[in-house]
Amino acid sequence: MNKYLIIFIAFLVVPAGIYAQSQNQDDPFERDPIFSKSLDELFGREDSTKENSSKDNMDSAVQQLSRTGVDLGGSIEAGPYFSSDLYSLYPNLPTVHFNRVNGLFIGYRKERMQWHRYGSFLDIPQIQPHGLIGWGTASKDWEYAIGLEKVIGENRSMLVGGEFHNATATEDYKRVGLVESSLTSFFAGYDFPDYYNMEGFGFYGIVRTQRWLEAGFSYNRDTFSTLQRNTKFSLFGKSSTYMPNPPIDANADEIDLDIYGMSLSINPRNVLIANKFTMAASIKAELAENSASDENYRFNKYLTELRLYYNFEPGSVFRWRVQAGGITGNVPDFKDFYLGGIGTLRGSPYKIFQGNQMVLSNLEVQFGSPSGYSGEWIADYNLHLLLFLDSGWVQQTPDLINSNTPFTGFDSFSISDMQHDAGFGIGSGAFRLEMAWPLKTFDKSPTLWIRFNPTF
Repeated sequence: MNKYLIIFIAFLVVPAGIYAQSQNQDDPFERDPIFSKSLDELFGREDSTKENSSKDNMDSAVQQLSRTGVDLGGSIEAGPYFSSDLYSLYPNLPTVHFNRVNGLFIGYRKERMQWHRYGSFLDIPQIQPHGLIGWGTASKDWEYAIGLEKVIGENRSMLVGGEFHNATATEDYKRVGLVESSLTSFFAGYDFPDYYNMEGFGFYGIVRTQRWLEAGFSYNRDTFSTLQRNTKFSLFGKSSTYMPNPPIDANADEIDLDIYGMSLSINPRNVLIANKFTMAASIKAELAENSASDENYRFNKYLTELRLYYNFEPGSVFRWRVQAGGITGNVPDFKDFYLGGIGTLRGSPYKIFQGNQMVLSNLEVQFGSPSGYSGEWIADYNLHLLLFLDSGWVQQTPDLINSNTPFTGFDSFSISDMQHDAGFGIGSGAFRLEMAWPLKTFDKSPTLWIRFNPTF
């Protein structure tokens, strides 16, 4: 037990210092901290001094963690949080993780979909191999990915790549941070994501402008398989807190899918648009309605997201995230929309709502000490108070099975039909305590959350 604890913590902490050392503040696609620069600084109208120039590398990593959590800042791993939205169409778990399927997984990865491929391979400039190799102590399986990636153009504005893989993945990466989930699983027995295996290959191309737009296309051919729960171990928690890992569908444990993925992100790194305001948006499509996919599971899935951040007075920040999505065709259960619990409706039971159409709104207001660096936004290390309102709506629309548009059935949407959960919290970007109450549908018992990431 002690040996696993030491290995687990070491593999989480060491990469943080490595990534902090390699950060390049000149390019927001290379893991810049959120809210790091104003437009004046971006266009060279001010003499910008790096905030952490006098600190060592680990201090820089800790500061970025305090801003954006253990996952969303990209300090420990880039993963699906500091990469193209297409990253999630490939195996997406951290290099070192702990969950109820793999147990303690120890591996080595060279990351995909990153805009810093400046070396050469076989004397070809700006091309790099990437991949993963690792072993799960509970699953007793080797997992791997092997691929090649090239940045094209003098301005490095296009990236193309591909890979073969056989590894574990999850659809729940936006619900809870994957490093965060490893910590709660290992220490307390709370493992929230649901997992499946992906075996196959994919090819992708991504283009970007200097700072504001990133678009991509991917083709993936994979066999998705159900995985079993293989461990109930946790250092301090009870084994009863571990949920079974659900099948990918009630009627199948293995599904072949050919997916054409497309994504468009606007301001993906939350660069400030004005001194006190920024916004970001994205849209993602997974198109599996084709003859190469399993005939019982042919679908098209669409998801869009809008995020707003407004510093309405010194140390006070208004944050709003809105998501909406629709799925046409026959979709397997693991690709459905789910709301409830951590990361969505924080006062409702976990994944209590399921359907092929979804609307989610998360409103948050934070009150904290103003930062001396920006003069307005909340200071990195200081605690802040948090008030929030989560609102969500999901429905299963039979007409979508034979429809060509994901908007079919949205005319029945009404704000009065939404589930609303409200609450408050205290914390920083790296650690938060939240209490949430359901305002309708369920009893009024509160839910307590301990988080290592902001919700968004």
